Amino acid sequence: MVNRNGEDSPDSQHYTACHGKTPEASDGWVTYTGYVRGRTIAGAAAPAGDFPDPRNPAPLHTDVRFVRPMLWLNYGRGTASVMQADSMFVEALRTGVVGPGNLTGGAVTTPAIANGAITVDKLRIGATGNLCPDASFETGHVEQIIQQLQIPWARIEAGGNRSPLALRIDSAPTGTTRLLDFDPFPVTPGEQFWLGTDLRYAADWAGKGAAITLVWQDSDGNTLAQGRIPSAAETGDGRWMRISGSVRAPVNAVRATIRIETIGGTVGGVWFDKVECRPVLSSATDGERAELSPDGIRLFDKDGEQVVSLVTGQPNFLTLASSAGRPVASISEEGKAGFQSLAVAEDLTWRGDSLATFLDRMPRGIQAINTQLGGSTTASADVEMGWVELACTIDISRMYRIVLDAYVDPTGDGGEMVFWMRTGGPNQPTLKSRQIHSLVAPIRGEGWQRVHMELACPGTYLGAGTQRLLTSFMCRWGATGQTLRVLSSDGYPSVLYVEDIGPAVPNTGGLNPAGANQPPPKPLPTRYSKTYSASWSGSYSNREGYNSYYGNQMMQGYYSGTNGTQASLVGFPSALAADLAGAKIESVELYLYFEHWYSNSGGRAVIKAHSHASRPSAFSSDGASISVNWGRNEGKWVDITRVFDETRWRGIALDPANSASTYYGRAQGVGQANPPMLRVVYMK
Repeated sequence: MVNRNGEDSPDSQHYTACHGKTPEASDGWVTYTGYVRGRTIAGAAAPAGDFPDPRNPAPLHTDVRFVRPMLWLNYGRGTASVMQADSMFVEALRTGVVGPGNLTGGAVTTPAIANGAITVDKLRIGATGNLCPDASFETGHVEQIIQQLQIPWARIEAGGNRSPLALRIDSAPTGTTRLLDFDPFPVTPGEQFWLGTDLRYAADWAGKGAAITLVWQDSDGNTLAQGRIPSAAETGDGRWMRISGSVRAPVNAVRATIRIETIGGTVGGVWFDKVECRPVLSSATDGERAELSPDGIRLFDKDGEQVVSLVTGQPNFLTLASSAGRPVASISEEGKAGFQSLAVAEDLTWRGDSLATFLDRMPRGIQAINTQLGGSTTASADVEMGWVELACTIDISRMYRIVLDAYVDPTGDGGEMVFWMRTGGPNQPTLKSRQIHSLVAPIRGEGWQRVHMELACPGTYLGAGTQRLLTSFMCRWGATGQTLRVLSSDGYPSVLYVEDIGPAVPNTGGLNPAGANQPPPKPLPTRYSKTYSASWSGSYSNREGYNSYYGNQMMQGYYSGTNGTQASLVGFPSALAADLAGAKIESVELYLYFEHWYSNSGGRAVIKAHSHASRPSAFSSDGASISVNWGRNEGKWVDITRVFDETRWRGIALDPANSASTYYGRAQGVGQANPPMLRVVYMK
């Protein structure tokens, strides 16, 4: 006797089986099988061997119901004997559920499925989380649906998006929306799903667009609503694109069907590939929650408002809050940021220029100063007298202004006063040191007079490094015994200072002896600083032919064998060539914005020059190059003067000629948010 205790339901059905044998030599092993409901019955004898498949049902008894079964094994024979039993088991079955009696040739044939009580939408199949079977149309499942339904306007073709196959849906001449449904699956109200598909419009496409949709149904099969992710009405340019988004099951929804569709097409068709439908993992259906889907993560506050969106293919933004829940920092989907305070350990850029560049273009203020508040110094007639010495450090790339401002008190009338400014370089200055400036002024009677002497010059005029400046003065050609006193007092200070007034500027003026009988002078050179926006740009596969797939984007480097090692060209308007004709370049700077690199840490741009006036069909450039490290989503100006001259070059190339992943990146081109620019300083 075998005893099995366990909870069960009154309508349970069990399959019982065992192998039995008597000791008599004439008896062999016999298989006993049967279905039972309610109470124990004798199993029907079957041929010896394994349990049969299919298993044929035995008679059922329905006059007894139970909820805790007990299994007994009994043996009976007309004469005294012994029974041996082996391989005995019981399977609990439920009405309408797939069991050993309803698997025929691999096909599910249960009555429940046949009468619609259990339908295929009750099953979710797949280990990847994608609820769309045959997502890339390579298993034959969708092709079988097309054949069974005899759909003439849908077919599987070669040439998916980096996959062997794709599904094409042709347009209807009448502009009818064409739909293809996948297998349904069960849902619960409020459940959220992420939808996505690659699609490409045919070259002759004319229509309103395409979409991927979830169709929601209730328990009676009625359509409740649709969650649709549409694409824009694109023209056929041969580019694959990705559309994706999230939809939520409405109230009373119990099942959903994935649908792809073309909308209002009258000419051409649309290819689909990589169709996805995945549950969105969420900590709640509303209010404060986190949602994780294939396109990224979203966080919501207690009011259900999104505060973090870190996703692909859709706007990204971030809001940070204090412990009290008040927003304290944010980054918008346009990249605009706001912070309570900001500390930057490395470089900080603004409009492509390093903050250091902006600071370098500004005056740096007073570098050295001496103020006299008391006492005086007197010089006799025709005798030079030293006065104030002031030391400073000179940068030859900068412009300086040296100022002397003081009061003098001469005796007598007539004559003139002379002031000198000298430098001894790093050495002690004397009255014989190099003179860099002077002032001569008449003496008009006795009494205080103000003296102001000023020199503006580049650092190259003074010399790099330490300069020890000395001011001196004297009076001359006046009355006998005349003196000149330089005085200072509180309220009447005398000042000598050196001021940095900005970057060094070259001399561009010249003599112009204008007069009635003078020939017109030659034109004097003028210094210009101009910025040119790019007029065309594009990428080239294998550093050879123009690749229209990327439009005006600028690719460089190797990602796969599809395009090989790519290069790019960017050109500038004809005004650049006209401006540089006969000019002398001082500096050339290039602005680029790299929105992507193979590595999150950035990559390396290789910049060259080219002479193309318009975008060529084949790539070529100069061989000289500049290699510059660049970050993701970083726009900046770089100095390219050494590879660009005024006689030949009219544009810039990105050409690493190297397949290392460090060089694979994508810069924005003409027509995008941050197009290339060229900033040229030249004399002409």
